[in-house]
Amino acid sequence: MLHYATHFSDSHTAWENWFQTGFDYKRECLLSLMTNMTSARSDLANVLSYHLHQASNLLAKTHELVGPTGETNELYTAGRGVALLVQQEGGAKAQLATVALLSAALIAGNSVILCSDDKEWVSLLCSAYEQSLLPANLLLTLPLDAHHTLLDSDVRCVGLVGGSAIEHSLNRQLSERKGAIVSLVSETDLGTLPVAHDPHLSLRFITERTRTINITAVGGNATLLELGHEAH
Repeated sequence: MLHYATHFSDSHTAWENWFQTGFDYKRECLLSLMTNMTSARSDLANVLSYHLHQASNLLAKTHELVGPTGETNELYTAGRGVALLVQQEGGAKAQLATVALLSAALIAGNSVILCSDDKEWVSLLCSAYEQSLLPANLLLTLPLDAHHTLLDSDVRCVGLVGGSAIEHSLNRQLSERKGAIVSLVSETDLGTLPVAHDPHLSLRFITERTRTINITAVGGNATLLELGHEAH
């Protein structure tokens, strides 16, 4: 248990730096991961490329909102924290779904801990990751059973590639947790992979934030509140 707690701590530290990284550099890092995958598994690289492209349209820009009193209001997105991905199933379709969740979680600004017993696939992923520009500990891999312990940690996103039974079990565990509400993104249809093909998948791993710069409004209010003016 202590071993897994250390993994969570390392992943959380990596997230604290990653979510402050600009979108363009995040994309550059993930493109390097995609390039490293291409020669070994072009199908997996294509999935990563697809979600990077979709996320670029959804997350790259900060949106300016109306400022009725002269202030500047901005809407932007940020990662939630450590994303726990549980890959119960093996095989090509499950690997495609896992890459989709992994890509969406990372480009949205989260760190990822992947729990899987699909050893050959995990080995390929780790090799591509180690040669990429992605920071250390941003992607960690553990055995499938580790997810039971990690669910007691402060994970902020959970993704599943598996069957309905484990989906129900994870939902129950998440509903019983204290603290922040954590949603479950699950791919249980390994025939058609509807979640993996969702162009808005990255939005399921983000939180929205607003930034207000209120200089104009403060200046105006200060004038109105001026004391000792002859008109008062």
